[in-house]
Amino acid sequence: MDLPDDITPAPTTQELPIADYKHLPRIEVEGHVGELGKDEATAVLRYERGHRDRTPIIQLLTSRLRQLRSGEGQSS
Repeated sequence: MDLPDDITPAPTTQELPIADYKHLPRIEVEGHVGELGKDEATAVLRYERGHRDRTPIIQLLTSRLRQLRSGEGQSS
């Protein structure tokens, strides 16, 4: 599985593809996940695991990565 490992350090908020991520509530983050490509979703997942650790977002990002890997969720 191409999910990020726990050894790689989490990116900083400035490196994330979602502006003001640190301050966004879960519902707003969820609205952006479908727009993320593989590298972007991986970065957000690493950040989420290392800082906020919100289970619903982790599950959504993991699902997004699976979609991208299978070719179903290509961002436009």
